[in-house]
Amino acid sequence: MIGLIHDITDRKSNEKEKENILVELIAAKERAEESDRLKSAFLCNISHEIRTPMNGILGFSELLKEPHLSGKEQARYIELIEQSGERMLNLINDLLDISRIEAGETILQITETPVNRLLHDLYAFFKPEVDKKGLHLHCTTGLPDSECIIETDTSKLNQILMNLVQNALKFTSSGGIDYGYMLKDSFLEFYVIDSGIGIPVDMKIKIFERFRQVNNSLTRHHEGSGLGLSISKAYIDMLGGTIRVESEEGLGSAFYFTLPYNHLFSSKKEPLSPATEKLTASLPGLTILIAEDDNVSRLLLTIYLKNEHITVLSAVNGHEAVEMVMHHPEIDCVLMDIKMPVMNGFEATRQIKQLRPDLPVIAQTAFTSKEEEKKAKTAGCDSVIFKPINRNELSEVMKRLLKR
Repeated sequence: MIGLIHDITDRKSNEKEKENILVELIAAKERAEESDRLKSAFLCNISHEIRTPMNGILGFSELLKEPHLSGKEQARYIELIEQSGERMLNLINDLLDISRIEAGETILQITETPVNRLLHDLYAFFKPEVDKKGLHLHCTTGLPDSECIIETDTSKLNQILMNLVQNALKFTSSGGIDYGYMLKDSFLEFYVIDSGIGIPVDMKIKIFERFRQVNNSLTRHHEGSGLGLSISKAYIDMLGGTIRVESEEGLGSAFYFTLPYNHLFSSKKEPLSPATEKLTASLPGLTILIAEDDNVSRLLLTIYLKNEHITVLSAVNGHEAVEMVMHHPEIDCVLMDIKMPVMNGFEATRQIKQLRPDLPVIAQTAFTSKEEEKKAKTAGCDSVIFKPINRNELSEVMKRLLKR
């Protein structure tokens, strides 16, 4: 008898390894294709979300040029332009938030946060829209005012709750919305519960992913970029909490998230609610230099500062701004655009500070990254405000720098 024996262990092992690699490659290919599909759908949606408010802004701006418009028609067109502008700004802010999160540039500002006051302000903000849709809105605070003050990022917590309540309002056509919080062990558990359309079982985890919406099709009935939940989850993770959703399609949704209960037993004076802030008195007896190359932005700032006791000077580039400061010692403050021809705002500020170190320079820019803000401060800018410029914010910054 003659027999041959071959040890094929290595061959079988190699074949198995090749099979595993092939499976992984196929899975990776499918994930890449899904990612590309989601990004394509997302970009298509973003294009729609940008063009829709732009259509309102440009269309109603054109209609305002028509003669013989009644005062009521003018007021309505202006209101619609403002609504479209706010919608576009919200979209841009969402895109910037996602960009900062993915780049690891998000910085937490931990301060004393009166949770009850924040929830009451949200109620005042959303109540008119809720009433317009014929829904009910109920807010529950789980602790007394003296025990609800925690250390967290107030603006991030406010944005999280705004996103969740806004989503609930968007997807609810009957019934109502309940939101609030309760103390559970060493955490505050916040909740937003609605009687809306609900979420399919297979989408409960996916809705927190980038570029993902429950309905990405052309037939969806609700506006939005689909970034709100992704941004909210990222912020909650940063603040040391977790988020989950309970929902049944057609029967509403309940979002729950937790934050550490870092209770403060005493609080400093609470800031005024944004809903009650009013434009403060103007700043009389000033000479302000506006360095801005964009005609519309320069005109807007001039109108903001319009006052019989304020003199406004203008420069269209950085070099001209430096020359104006050299020849006008009466200038009390400079509003400095960053991106300008001939000489940019950074270099112009450096030269101005060499001439007059104590002259306040306020950078006003459409760049919103922390790096740009840091570069402005390094160049010598005393403060930075971002476009679109809020009139109240501009007034407060000027008053603080000019001690008026």
